[in-house]
Amino acid sequence: MPKKDGIAVERSTFVKDQFGVIAKRDYKKGEVIFAVEGPVMPKPTKYSFSAGLNQHIEPIRKDGISDFGHYLNHSCDPNVVVRPINDEGPLRIDVIARRDIRAGEELAFDYASLEYDVTVANSPCQCGTDKCRGVMHGFKDMPEDVKERYKEEGIIAPYLLSLK
Repeated sequence: MPKKDGIAVERSTFVKDQFGVIAKRDYKKGEVIFAVEGPVMPKPTKYSFSAGLNQHIEPIRKDGISDFGHYLNHSCDPNVVVRPINDEGPLRIDVIARRDIRAGEELAFDYASLEYDVTVANSPCQCGTDKCRGVMHGFKDMPEDVKERYKEEGIIAPYLLSLK
């Protein structure tokens, strides 16, 4: 399992028989918790993160071990947001606290805020939040009220906002 101060991969707190990324310390809203890095592929996989329509980061370290992004689960009311970063270095996805996070909380983002369509589309959602939409899906099927709320927060990947 990957290791880093402040987070750990442990049994998920809400997805049955799965692992998740658990905060081991408190994080403040806006704090970058970790980055998803790895090879950029032209097509999505079950664990990849879209940085564009044909740019998908596979969360695998250079030593071949799955990195934290591999274990980041979905929530319809996420406590982290993911943001593609294409600056001087290699393409990456920053995972940022959407709100203050307490030690012991599982980190989760809304797959539809980053992916146009997801490989697990229409799978039952297990987030259990008050805002749970019942199934996982991509941006193309996101309810308009959620899109508007996310646009106001600035948490939808820029490439998705350019699609109609």
